[in-house]
Amino acid sequence: MPNYQENVSQTSAWLTSQQLSDGAIRYTSTGIEPYFANLSAIGWLTDSTKIPQVEAWMQWYIGHINRPDYNGLYGTIYDYNVSNGVETSSGSYDSADSYAATFLSLAEALWNTGNPSAQAFIQNIGENDFNVIGNVIINLQQANGLVYAKPDYRIEYLMDNSEDYRGLSDFASLATQAWSDTATTTWYNEQASKIQSGIQNLLFIPSAGLYYPYVGSTAPNLGAWYPDSVAQLFPITNGVIASTSSQASVVYSKFNAAWPGWPQLSYNSQDSFPWCVAGYAGYLMGDATRSNTYILSIQSQYVNASPEFPWPFYPAEGGWFMRANAGMMSLP
Repeated sequence: MPNYQENVSQTSAWLTSQQLSDGAIRYTSTGIEPYFANLSAIGWLTDSTKIPQVEAWMQWYIGHINRPDYNGLYGTIYDYNVSNGVETSSGSYDSADSYAATFLSLAEALWNTGNPSAQAFIQNIGENDFNVIGNVIINLQQANGLVYAKPDYRIEYLMDNSEDYRGLSDFASLATQAWSDTATTTWYNEQASKIQSGIQNLLFIPSAGLYYPYVGSTAPNLGAWYPDSVAQLFPITNGVIASTSSQASVVYSKFNAAWPGWPQLSYNSQDSFPWCVAGYAGYLMGDATRSNTYILSIQSQYVNASPEFPWPFYPAEGGWFMRANAGMMSLP
């Protein structure tokens, strides 16, 4: 069996080494990509001793949001370069929507720790800043319910929109929990529902039981790991469809049929990254056998490596890996 607690502890300690003194969580030794840092921090919360470090990251994020950015959007955040301890804005971001969405999900995850100090931290940031960030997604949302990645890159991705749905749903919950603002809760839930409907109506292919990787794409090629195959997991990991639903079962079954060796990292023949989100998806689907095999593969290749966690393991992978281990550890 995997060493769940040891994996969480070792990954948490390694993430500490990736955080700078001002709270920024590095993607690489020379860069900060807030989207990946958000995913890191969500998983980091599985170690309750690291709440202050997560708060430091969130404070960095809030302190660096654009008002406005080069597209005229308020609430976005740029990637940053790091050189000799100096952080310099790149003036761009890979996506506007997913950066915002994952930050909102992080805020809800921090609240849900139940830690009184953490909850006070969220309340002290104030609902307004979270609204500004939430409106990044709203301003990119189209009449069909789906969301563009950014104003100057008008693609409606399955992965991004799954995260957008989760982010708005999480902020809707947070608005009531932290500020008793039921009107905001209702409004954001309505927008999240539109995204969910857009995903199901425009990206899901009922005859195939699979999703298009983005609106206008050809049918998914499950011979390609990224984005066609791994994107299929995102509606499950972000709650667009329930992991217990028949639809999720079909999607996951087809994913496994196409990549039977994924728990042994067979996809590394195409993509060298660990893709720890797959292990978390296995946990959500109640697939203990594949999840445990996958976790053991990551233990062997990254946790027990010398030095530990070599590239291409990076902090967002650490976040997903911690979530997978914590989830499996919680099972009866």
